[in-house]
Amino acid sequence: MDNQIAPLCNTLLKYIPRNHFNKISGQLKTDKRSKGFSTWQAFLWLFIGQVLNVDSIRELCCILETRSTTLYHIWIKKFSRSNFSERINKLNPYVFQQVFYKLLEQVQYEVNSINKNNMLQKIYAIDSTLISLTLSVFNWATYRKKKWWIKVHTRLDITDALPDLMVITEWKVHDSKAIYDLLSWIKSWDVLLFDRWYLDYKLLYHLEEKWITYVTRTKKSTNFCPIEYNEITHPKVQYDAICEFVSVDSYEKYPKKFRIVRYYVEEKEKEYEYITNNFDYPAEMIAELYKQRWQIEELFRRLKQNLKIKQFFWTSRNAVENQIRVAMTYYLLLQYIKIKTRAKESLLELTRRFSVLLFDRINLLNVINITTKKLKNLPKIVAPPQISLFSDF
Repeated sequence: MDNQIAPLCNTLLKYIPRNHFNKISGQLKTDKRSKGFSTWQAFLWLFIGQVLNVDSIRELCCILETRSTTLYHIWIKKFSRSNFSERINKLNPYVFQQVFYKLLEQVQYEVNSINKNNMLQKIYAIDSTLISLTLSVFNWATYRKKKWWIKVHTRLDITDALPDLMVITEWKVHDSKAIYDLLSWIKSWDVLLFDRWYLDYKLLYHLEEKWITYVTRTKKSTNFCPIEYNEITHPKVQYDAICEFVSVDSYEKYPKKFRIVRYYVEEKEKEYEYITNNFDYPAEMIAELYKQRWQIEELFRRLKQNLKIKQFFWTSRNAVENQIRVAMTYYLLLQYIKIKTRAKESLLELTRRFSVLLFDRINLLNVINITTKKLKNLPKIVAPPQISLFSDF
């Protein structure tokens, strides 16, 4: 009976959009002169290394060698470390990037169908995180002496708490420049949340022209003058006014009016100042909207705790980006499984179980301790915590 159950690795890989994978790989001709080491095989090796949480290529090859009798059942061919390294270093990261976005579509469709989420207006949070690299071997990522990092700029859809866009750059690329690559697919009237590192008056004017609502914090150097004061109806709101920039340079970059809100946070005993182009929401709602940006900080924490993105097998830019893309695909797959099965286990617990049972013939539901009967009787999934744009204050 156990022989009729596929290995857990096969079950996980069934969620990967293989047809789309082959389509993109064929369009880019990534399998040309691959010496039998196809793009799919490269993905399998990286994916298994991510699930097993290995520290080196040597360790991965050693594990696969001990599991040589099972490799056939999980569609893996044996190759040398040198062939694997050469393949990943030359492989275009665009293939794995598009696979991630295709899987994201499936997960978002699942979330929306369960939650019946038909919101016309979406809320996005944008931020970046630094990943440190080993000195002297990642020459392409250098910026200053003793600083060898890459930046992962990410856009999080607050509606379903899923990262829907990711751009990998060198450390020296400023946030205010990289944000333009994260504006794809954002529609008019959507809400964009970002911290003051992204604050650039040309960017704000660009968003204003696109009818995109932005909420961010001001800098100490932000000089403005009030034109009209709004009525304050909330005890924590200290200031609410329609303003415009004072300096000629700032006014040339942003010649329109904007709104300044100051909100007092009791827990930190501190006043925060926000700038936005929304003149309709209550002032306290502007502060609560910006507070939702913290979800992307939680995302970075989960990624660094549960995925292998702080230690890389190779030093080339292609290889590093390929490893990050596969890691993000695995993270998305974990989220998809949690959504489909309503599993209560944390991501850390799931990664530990999958790493131990990856090559075993076991049902996925048994791994997360859930029965088919229980799965049918589960309540509807609860949407991730977020602020409603139409809630009453």
